Amino acid sequence: AWQGTVTLTFDMDESITVGACCDNLIIANPDPDPYWVAENGSDLTGTGTYERPWATLAYAATQVTTPGDVIHVKAGTITETSQIVLAVGVDIVGQGDTSIIRAGTAFEPMILMSSVDQGTDGSQTIRDIQFDGEMTALFGFSVRRRSNVIFDNVTMVDFIYSAIEIYGGSGFASTPTTYASGNIIRNCTVTNCCSRRDPSPFGSLRIGGTVGMEVHHCTLTQTSRASTENGNLVYMWGSPNKGFKFHHNYCTKPNTDGVVSGNAGGWNFHIESGPCNGAEIYNNTFIGGVALDLAGGNQVKGDYAYSWWVHHNDFSLSSQINKPASGTHSPMGMDFERTCEDVIVENNIFTNYPSAINFTVATDEYSKTRIYFRYNIFRNAGYADADYAYHIVWQGGSSATGDLASHFYFYNNVFHANLGRAFFGLLCPYDLRDIYIRNNIFVNAHLNGWMIVPAKCGDLVTDTGTFYDFYIDNNLMYNNANSNNIRYVDGKTMTIESFANNILGNDPLFVSSGSDFRLQAGSPAINAGINVGLANDYAGHSVSDPPEIGAYEYQE
Repeated sequence: AWQGTVTLTFDMDESITVGACCDNLIIANPDPDPYWVAENGSDLTGTGTYERPWATLAYAATQVTTPGDVIHVKAGTITETSQIVLAVGVDIVGQGDTSIIRAGTAFEPMILMSSVDQGTDGSQTIRDIQFDGEMTALFGFSVRRRSNVIFDNVTMVDFIYSAIEIYGGSGFASTPTTYASGNIIRNCTVTNCCSRRDPSPFGSLRIGGTVGMEVHHCTLTQTSRASTENGNLVYMWGSPNKGFKFHHNYCTKPNTDGVVSGNAGGWNFHIESGPCNGAEIYNNTFIGGVALDLAGGNQVKGDYAYSWWVHHNDFSLSSQINKPASGTHSPMGMDFERTCEDVIVENNIFTNYPSAINFTVATDEYSKTRIYFRYNIFRNAGYADADYAYHIVWQGGSSATGDLASHFYFYNNVFHANLGRAFFGLLCPYDLRDIYIRNNIFVNAHLNGWMIVPAKCGDLVTDTGTFYDFYIDNNLMYNNANSNNIRYVDGKTMTIESFANNILGNDPLFVSSGSDFRLQAGSPAINAGINVGLANDYAGHSVSDPPEIGAYEYQE
């Protein structure tokens, strides 16, 4: 008879029949995973084994406290009525979305993972499991002062204010001495987990006082609550974050979310951030709302090459919208508030926004400088009802005056409007200087031309600032109002240091205007640009010298 070793791998819930040929079968390590929870378990008589599981995670967490141990959750639904306090180093592993942990009371939070010392090495994973807040629990997870905590393939649904909170300091808004590091949220689905109400705004994910935090390959959705009640997907307006990475995520918000009222509603952000150094946002899809709000504190690079690097993202509304009611926060791709320095925005597409980029300075204590827009596509700019909208707009409070905004660089972008009134709107009371606009294509701004320079701000009362040292070279303007020229309003002027080699009135010959912005043979944009030191175009092709005007190098 044949003799040898056969390895059999099977699920714990499966049964097998062993034939006569295996009469000497030896089962090695028959119970490698000794801690189990199941809906038919018992906290009174269970022992935590697979055959005699406990009934709740809350009880299991009091019994399993040794780092490296794992609490397994069988398929089924378990209702928790006591808070789950998880020790350092203990994992929770389910069977996927069939392992469901439901909230049975108003937890705040439902699962507490808290350490006394900042930067404690958590070395633990939560994976392959679903947590349901039942619109009863306020918070799902709260991870406090722990590093190296991983959420993998976790589904979070129906928590009132937040699904997962991670912070490194003594409180969410406290700057830590030792930042929480190595924390990851990946392959997770977070649905309907945030309201935006006073006294404080929240987020489906709340992140503060971290370094190297990473969120990737997740699906984040907040669309199903009443108007003004759909909170942020990611809220980072607490203590500073460093080296934050957010990539390959699919994020959905309503286009608008009602009238703004203090912190209570209407703001409708995907990501609302306080101070960040070295944040990288890439390969995401953002649908609806305001995708990125660089809001609280100051966005500066610190020890990194940039404060924010935003690249290869798809920002879009499903279709153009009519101008919303007064007081409603209009959707946009990026909102730059307070101080923003060294921000790089490149290789993104923005579709159907009335205003894609908003620069706001509320008071003269804030400023903006060294902002780069390179090889982006702005498609179908404007409101569907052709109301007032400026795709790139500078504005601010009446007290925000003086030298507050400088060194903006717009290189090799495509600006395409559909009922958009103007691409650049200079509606700010503060000065603008050292603005470089080179190698861009501007098409179809139907009322005010590609740039409008008014004497009054949006309130029609406050004077606009002084605009000088503009460098506008090697651009192509086609089918824009005002004969493709800048429109000055009420006698306003600005100082243009250079206006050279621009092409006015010639069709750029896109492959398909409005959808495919590559260039056809014979386009006047081919080799008509100026070398601005960029290596690759929107599609990743090498840039020639001289380069093309627009986002694509011509490919024969």
